[in-house]
Amino acid sequence: MLHVRPARPGDVPALFRMKLELARSEGNEAVLVATEHDWLRDGFGPDARFRSFLAEQAGAAIGMATYSEIYMTALGGIVLCLQDLYVDPARRKLGAGHALVAAVAAAAVERGAPLIQLNVLDSNPARKFYRRLGFQNLRECLTYAIGGAPMLTLAVTPAAVQPPR
Repeated sequence: MLHVRPARPGDVPALFRMKLELARSEGNEAVLVATEHDWLRDGFGPDARFRSFLAEQAGAAIGMATYSEIYMTALGGIVLCLQDLYVDPARRKLGAGHALVAAVAAAAVERGAPLIQLNVLDSNPARKFYRRLGFQNLRECLTYAIGGAPMLTLAVTPAAVQPPR
């Protein structure tokens, strides 16, 4: 029997194992710099930066979903951002992914968030799963990111640009 529940601090080792497996499966292991300590500090308590759900089957952790809030100025409120969704490969196709996303949807409804958003790699076969659940690809929206040296260079650029003479 499948059971989904909010994660607890004692679940961090299992959650982090799944995060590492997710990063490996996406070829992004080098990007994962967070630690179990970071997850424990930032994922629990009244000032948590993200929340998690854990899927269990026969007492074993088999999947997880993590999400965080983003304030949308156009909406005047929050949306939930699905950060990570992972189900152990041997346990896929049993409904755990659906149940985990449904738990995030229930959290969105509870918080009054009208949307759940996520970013997914173009090559990720889970895109079909998301579409089956009702997610839509917003083709007019593109995700941009800046980090590393370009961000550091931008950060030290003078804020006021002098007009041409």
